[in-house]
Amino acid sequence: MKQLLLSAIFIISSVLASAQTNCEVFIPTEIGSQWELTNYNAKGKEQGKIKYELIDKKTSGDETTFKVKHSTFDKKGDHQFTGEFVAKCVNGKFHFDMAYLMDGSTMQVYQNMDVDVDATEYEIPNFSDSVGTVLKDGALNVRVGTEGAYLLNLNILVTERKIDTFESITTPAGQFDCLVLSQKVSTKLLMRIQSSTKEWYAKDVGLIRSETYNRKGKLQGYSELTSMTQ
Repeated sequence: MKQLLLSAIFIISSVLASAQTNCEVFIPTEIGSQWELTNYNAKGKEQGKIKYELIDKKTSGDETTFKVKHSTFDKKGDHQFTGEFVAKCVNGKFHFDMAYLMDGSTMQVYQNMDVDVDATEYEIPNFSDSVGTVLKDGALNVRVGTEGAYLLNLNILVTERKIDTFESITTPAGQFDCLVLSQKVSTKLLMRIQSSTKEWYAKDVGLIRSETYNRKGKLQGYSELTSMTQ
């Protein structure tokens, strides 16, 4: 009986360890790692940068949590906004919380105020998943002020998420093997704006490139990884 109990514990431990090991991480994994995305308009003119740093990583059982600081700068290099978001590996699945989509230029004026953020998970699939794999929707709601008198009420809904393809791309930070996601994005601030995006993700790095299109399919701008130190 004792031997059976020990065997069961070993099997359960092995399954949990396997789930964690098999989680493909889409973020640098060494604390202190820094990376930078540069934003461009449709004509390729720089519009600003977002600098990221992995400031904490904790593992408990089958869950690893990564805490990331992100700072937004305008095209003149002036600081606009600094915030944090988390990413997690849980049961072999990797996801960001949707707070990583917060726009620094929008949040700049509110960063010293009380901000209420309600963010769902934003799953990134594994390379073993197939083209056409459908992913869960994501939602982000950011409110500043009090109910009935919000200074800001920003809502972002991401739908129709799926794997488009797998391909290798090159940016100023290097060459990366990526999975490519496509999705529809609905953003409501003063009015609702419909758009779509394509995103390229590489293992142990994260977002390599992102392209935004208007509802007619015209490119509005893009971002790409321009530097990384680990």
